[in-house]
Amino acid sequence: MSKRWLVCTMTAALTAVLAACGGEQTADKTNDSAKSGEASKEAVADAIAKATKDPVELTVFFNDGSYTLERFMQTYGNAIQKKYPNFKFKVLVPGKGVTLKDLIAQGQTIDMMQTHRANIYEMLIDLNLQNDISDLVKKYNYNLGAIETVVLEEMRQLADGGIYGLPNGSSRLGLMYNKDVFDKFGVAYPKDGMSWDDTFELAKKLSRVEGGVNYQGLVVIGRHYNLMNQLSQGYVDPATNKATLQNDNWKKLFDSFSRAFKIDANPYVPIAQANNVFWKEGRAAMLVSMFVSGADYVRNTNIRWDMAPLPMLKERPGVGTGLLNYYFNVTSISKHRDQAFLAAAVLASEEFQKEQALNGDAPALKGDKYIDSIGKGAPQFADKNLKSLIPVQPAPSYKVNKYQSIVDKVLDTAFDEVAMGKKDANTALREADEAANKKIAESNSK
Repeated sequence: MSKRWLVCTMTAALTAVLAACGGEQTADKTNDSAKSGEASKEAVADAIAKATKDPVELTVFFNDGSYTLERFMQTYGNAIQKKYPNFKFKVLVPGKGVTLKDLIAQGQTIDMMQTHRANIYEMLIDLNLQNDISDLVKKYNYNLGAIETVVLEEMRQLADGGIYGLPNGSSRLGLMYNKDVFDKFGVAYPKDGMSWDDTFELAKKLSRVEGGVNYQGLVVIGRHYNLMNQLSQGYVDPATNKATLQNDNWKKLFDSFSRAFKIDANPYVPIAQANNVFWKEGRAAMLVSMFVSGADYVRNTNIRWDMAPLPMLKERPGVGTGLLNYYFNVTSISKHRDQAFLAAAVLASEEFQKEQALNGDAPALKGDKYIDSIGKGAPQFADKNLKSLIPVQPAPSYKVNKYQSIVDKVLDTAFDEVAMGKKDANTALREADEAANKKIAESNSK
């Protein structure tokens, strides 16, 4: 095979990846590219060929000390190398006594970094690693219109109207249920369109102690729900940099969920034990949490389980789970900016996210085409209702700023206190609001 033929073949394939992110481009759209500011197909092909002709090593940072190069290659790298054979990767993670800030101070180059809205400030923006890639979106004709609307809105908000990264996936809340517990007590399984009131009534029927076992009707991981709440209620007002915990929305949510933990034989289960109670011990009838398809406790569970859509709030009929979106950002200190963008574009492509959906991961692209296939490529998910993770109307994202990570930890504590009956919602939220604002003030004085 000649080198010229190989480059042309790669270029055609890579151009197809970028086009697949937004569907087919019509001849009219191509002809109008000069008017719209988009690059022509020929210009894109030339740019890709130039950026991918030489070997390059991209350094990727993950905020997870257990993350390995092998895991990266299995999850992301192999798909990138299939399109970009000249790309190799180095994975960096925080270690004992070594933080991201330390690495930057030592002059370590980082080309790509995965973040989500809850950590993007402390990992990217606070360290001045953000980089607007709008020029690369235009240069390579990446079609932003393929991205789920609420995801794109969040991307724009996080970057003050620009674009810092491309989405590779989206975590959602699910209502998982244990068929064995429902069958044991002769209760019908959860169904589509349930309200939270319906769910709490189910929990009452299923919470009991029998044979020395405490069967719980409903376990809720509060941190997950709060981050992706259906009221799109944020933690901080970006205009004032004040916490927003002492408001009616948080009180409604806290009061609503605390009802579940006042049910006889259904005590609150802290986050550290919640997954064990449902997936391993098999004594919880329902679990509301982020669905993590690759987690060992999901992949290796022995219970008979399925999933139903997240119940509806009466204040937001028809609105489903919020989304926790993951982005691969091109950093301001990257020495391989174009190549990092092209790698991120593979992970944000329709081709890659279709494959991820088959394995049980929800896409960040518009979801209609994934609904019937999600989970169908993994034997343990083939008969599960994973399409319930893709709501008709996801809850819009709320605005965040650099104080998000301060306030969410305080809110977690307040939720625990209310759920365990230590404090009422008004008191817990008032104190949490005061504590959060104090921590914000302290962070500003450093």
